[in-house]
Amino acid sequence: MALGVGRRVLPRYGHRFSRHDFTLPQLFAVLVLRQFTRNDYRGIVAMLIDWPTLCSDMQLAKVPHFTTLQKAERRLLRDALIRRMLAQTVALLHRHPDTSLETSPLIAEAIDTAAADSTGFELDGASRYFVRRKARSPGLYQTTTYRRFAKLGVVADCDNHLILGTHATMGPRPDVDQLLPLMGGMCVNAVPQRLIADAGYDSEPNHILLREYLNITSLIPATAGRPTLKLPTGKWRYLMATAFDDETYGQRWQVETVMFMLKRHFGSALTSRKYQTRRREMNLRAVTHNLMILRFAELFYRAFLTPFLTHLFLPEQGLRNPAGQQRDRDPPRDDQSDAASAATGITMLLTRFLRCSK
Repeated sequence: MALGVGRRVLPRYGHRFSRHDFTLPQLFAVLVLRQFTRNDYRGIVAMLIDWPTLCSDMQLAKVPHFTTLQKAERRLLRDALIRRMLAQTVALLHRHPDTSLETSPLIAEAIDTAAADSTGFELDGASRYFVRRKARSPGLYQTTTYRRFAKLGVVADCDNHLILGTHATMGPRPDVDQLLPLMGGMCVNAVPQRLIADAGYDSEPNHILLREYLNITSLIPATAGRPTLKLPTGKWRYLMATAFDDETYGQRWQVETVMFMLKRHFGSALTSRKYQTRRREMNLRAVTHNLMILRFAELFYRAFLTPFLTHLFLPEQGLRNPAGQQRDRDPPRDDQSDAASAATGITMLLTRFLRCSK
């Protein structure tokens, strides 16, 4: 899956006069595998040496050196490429199952509800309990606590937990001024109809950005500032204070689930030591998270070839009833309607699975 996404985004080689030992999609697939297995560069190289079948699956003629992967990480994980990779994962989830991986077009998908939030990642491997115990126990040499952390803001699809956009920075810092760069980091083929965020993003300029410039219905509780009985003076914050949709706002926990999945699968601490490498590592975690959801969806596509679920994804093929009689075929439909039905079915199954897993 990572190799296919890399082929859709990256060129085959970095330069026509390079050695051509490895293609850029192959190096990207190795970086994703490193993030998935929570290895370092030397560890993933040792894993590939001991696992020749994995090398053949990625079409590697030989195992790359660990410095090759380090240089590829600096080149392949730029913000613009991360945005394009997220766009490809969204396109692949909504594609028709008969469409090949390399030829499916990049079409804008209407997202019903998206949610925005941010989370922090630790900068070292020490547990928070260990740091707190050393800081509070008398007679120990620990006198300070660690207050800096890496901060990742995401916009997630509430239906299938795909990450639509990221913004990586350092914390602590407020969220109110992070909505603009977060929306700027969204993939181009995702068009949310509604965006839900917590009170940390509450401000009148943020409502204006979403509703008047981006044509997105914002749903942010107007609770920022000092407690008061007066209503907000801004147009959209006044609307939030008087006609707030509590039922729709309840879907904001979906982005909290995405944060839990990121830390559960990849850990709560980063292994990088510099600012830019930390940003690239957090962005790679977001792409790997989407690829894992796509892999899960691909497994369900295989299950849909059974007679009980074929009508959900392949309406043009007739089904046989238990008596062996051929049913009438569904009326012909265009490719976009087929893709929409496929996306609806996989979204329902993904949502049901992820809710049950909690």
